[in-house]
Amino acid sequence: MKILVLTADANTLIYHRGDLIRDFAAQGCEVVTSAAEDYPHVRDFMSRIGARHVPIRMVRSRVNLRKDWVTWLDMFRLFRHERPDALFAYTIKSVVYGCVVARLAGVPRVYALLPGLGFTFVKPETLKQAAVQWVSKLLHRLALLCSDVIFMQNRDDVRLFTEMRLLPPGVPVHVTAGSGVNLEEYPHVPLTGNADIAAGKLRFVLVSRLLISKGVRVFAEAAREVKKKHPQAEFHLVGPFDPNPNRVEETEVAGWVREGILTHHGMVRDIPAMLKTMHVFCLPTWYREGVPHATLEALSTGLPILTTDSVGARECVAGPFVPAGDNQRGVNGFLCPTQKVEALAAAMEALLSHPEQVAPMGMASRRLAEEVFDVRLVDQIILHAIGLGKPDPRPAELLDSVSSASCSPPVAA
Repeated sequence: MKILVLTADANTLIYHRGDLIRDFAAQGCEVVTSAAEDYPHVRDFMSRIGARHVPIRMVRSRVNLRKDWVTWLDMFRLFRHERPDALFAYTIKSVVYGCVVARLAGVPRVYALLPGLGFTFVKPETLKQAAVQWVSKLLHRLALLCSDVIFMQNRDDVRLFTEMRLLPPGVPVHVTAGSGVNLEEYPHVPLTGNADIAAGKLRFVLVSRLLISKGVRVFAEAAREVKKKHPQAEFHLVGPFDPNPNRVEETEVAGWVREGILTHHGMVRDIPAMLKTMHVFCLPTWYREGVPHATLEALSTGLPILTTDSVGARECVAGPFVPAGDNQRGVNGFLCPTQKVEALAAAMEALLSHPEQVAPMGMASRRLAEEVFDVRLVDQIILHAIGLGKPDPRPAELLDSVSSASCSPPVAA
């Protein structure tokens, strides 16, 4: 079988789908990847595992029907030249364009993965946003009609698409529990016996693109409040500035650094090494996530998780849950309400006041990574669905138990 893997961001071919592409190749498939960029490190990675990378013209931004005709043309030419047996498309633009163009180009099998819906399906606030959302729904409906199998990363997205009638009858839908995490690349670092934790010198870290909706500003403001009572606590912000209109400005981050609230590390290539030095992971997001990959990396490392009770993010804290003020305490961390600085600060202070809870929560995070989010298990769902592997060995109730207090019931095959 010849599989063409299509996405918008070439870096994700390594960092989010590298294990899956290796698995495709290990199953004897000829693999061709395509994205907007032609990075040398991506080409080298593909060459090492026996795949090829072919770039196309694609702007990594919202759908623009007036300007994206060059993307449609490049996709059509790519499909006709490569003549793959199957297309595996992920990210929104790759799916809504790639699935339709693949059918027009005669690709026999089309597999669509929606890793997260971002701003696309939030409640519109203006007529322009409503019009964009209407077009997006239309494109998604058409693209998914062209798909043979659909993959989504959390049950809330499945429920939303079911309510919107975007899922075509008879097309299998599989929930993959995120992109998965490589447990060997993000090894467990037990926190038991850590002297800094015992002394209450906790290091909190947020790893993300610097977007307001990822909770970066909430994290900084919570850090300001916590440091008034716990000046020994440290707060670390890891991630690049982003051109998105929802971005946090460089001047604002520089102000936090000058004030002594946090340390900004910028883009960090060696995330595993960074996480090994931290004690608690935070992601106070209200962005409509698939399942945040950075949080999965923190789970694998064995860090307690402070995140929000929002789509995709809630998957990373396991129940049973106990009310703790505005928050819900799980076995490996806290779920906080979105956009509430005081709630995140309260979760931080709970761990600073009871540092003996940090190590057990970290152990629970690692167990969750092993039982639910191991990339080998996640990829097995995909491989089996497209006829290349064995079925997922995990019982369905195990996946259903993750954030069972707030997740919708399973509605997908």
